[in-house]
Amino acid sequence: MSISRQLAAIMFTDIVGYTALMGNNEQKAFELLRKNREIQKPIIEEFGGRWIKELGDGVMASFPAVSNAVYAAIKIQEACHHDGAFELRIGIHQGEVVFENDDIFGDPVNIASRLQSLAPPAGIYVSESVQRDLRNKNEIRSEFVREETP
Repeated sequence: MSISRQLAAIMFTDIVGYTALMGNNEQKAFELLRKNREIQKPIIEEFGGRWIKELGDGVMASFPAVSNAVYAAIKIQEACHHDGAFELRIGIHQGEVVFENDDIFGDPVNIASRLQSLAPPAGIYVSESVQRDLRNKNEIRSEFVREETP
């Protein structure tokens, strides 16, 4: 059993309306999952990320740097918009995580998941710590939405 700790940016994505689609058209829902993988996997890899796992229609990935995760999220959203087949919600947080075998654990995972669930369709929500690391990236525009407390 391999266990290690490291800093990482965690990205969660989720397909908007997937649960309803699964209830209405199972075949189309599975086709959407396949398309989602086709879009996300190469982009995650392009930005040095690691596809950790799928959780239903959600994807969890880790990146070695916040900017990598954000640039990947932007490119994923652009690809989904261009394709027009579906929309995603994305959440990103960073911090120390525990890698155990092929999985990740820790508060950054939980916070990224919560941020994703709060994001609007086709939106990307990042935590304050991620935002701080993006301040000097002029090509990334962001705005404060609201403060959430556990």
